[in-house]
Amino acid sequence: MKPADIVAIARETLGTPYQHQQRIAGLALDCAGVPVHVAKRLGMSFEDVVGYGRLPVPEEMKRALDNSLVRVPKPQMQPGDVAWLRFQAEPQHFGILGDYPYGGLSLIHAYNGVGHDKVGEHRLDATWLARVVGVWRFPQVMEGGA
Repeated sequence: MKPADIVAIARETLGTPYQHQQRIAGLALDCAGVPVHVAKRLGMSFEDVVGYGRLPVPEEMKRALDNSLVRVPKPQMQPGDVAWLRFQAEPQHFGILGDYPYGGLSLIHAYNGVGHDKVGEHRLDATWLARVVGVWRFPQVMEGGA
């Protein structure tokens, strides 16, 4: 599996309306729904990737990521990786890194702020990059090469 394959699967969710705790691409997703969609397509389960119930618990989220994905140093992040982000005190948001058409990385994620309320993709600029607290790679990418 190549990083571009993961990005293509994540992009299948673009435009899906945001709804908390929903996991159906094309119908409704929250931020966990994007990596969950990718995981399902790779034969993994929801719990394997995001590890949270009704409300996100950072310790549980990190444990699920560490148990099922491969942590990579932030400077080595690449398209297809799962980014774990914080907006305030604790990280509670997920996205899949993509390849930005004009160079650099993008972020594919379900976001319910500033009138977005759907899965979108945008450049991973300095503001968004500063929110990334950890990066994990699907093991299928590690096994299949870049």
